[in-house]
Amino acid sequence: MKKSIYSLVLLLSLGFFTSVQAQKNVRLQGNVNGLGTVMVYLKKTDNANSKPLIVDSTRAVDGKFTFSRTIPEIDFYNVVAAGLPGQVQFIWDGDLTLEGTRDAFREAEVKGSPLTDRWLKFQNEVDRPYREVLMDLYNDRQRSTGDTAIANRVAREEKRLKAEQNQKVAEQIKANPDSQLSLYLLNWYWNQFPKAEARAMYDKLSSSFKSHTLAKRLQNQLK
Repeated sequence: MKKSIYSLVLLLSLGFFTSVQAQKNVRLQGNVNGLGTVMVYLKKTDNANSKPLIVDSTRAVDGKFTFSRTIPEIDFYNVVAAGLPGQVQFIWDGDLTLEGTRDAFREAEVKGSPLTDRWLKFQNEVDRPYREVLMDLYNDRQRSTGDTAIANRVAREEKRLKAEQNQKVAEQIKANPDSQLSLYLLNWYWNQFPKAEARAMYDKLSSSFKSHTLAKRLQNQLK
């Protein structure tokens, strides 16, 4: 009996320890040439309702700024500078640096994040090329209103390209079930697949991601 009680206490303690370890102390150090002393905002999207949140803010000093936080889970964040267009988006999975210039702020480089590097690789190799071609096709269709032959050709090409892109996304997810990037990809593309196929991909993701707030929302969508 004593042994059973001890085992139960040990399991509960381990569960508490794991939940505490899910939190992560992280830092982002920014150095943006020419930024001056403007306000800089740290933002993210609430995974429960997709609403943007201002998480923190600070004033840059000679273009330098720092955000230090204890985050409940690894997730996407973005940095916005007052008066400048665009944002710098990244996955906060450790201590990172952000380097760039005021004139090209949105193109600032985030270093130190393996997940962000993988996400940008996907963007450059799979997302952006298809998005650009599909946009060109959309423009062709808009310019040729009333021309059935062109409209049919564009529709066939769009269908082919979307199917090709979806196949590459599915391959990426299935080949990397232990990468959190696969969770994000499935969240973005799940409605491009039959729900049963999307659910099967979700079920094969690492169990370590299933407690993530994004995974919980995705699970509800896939019911």
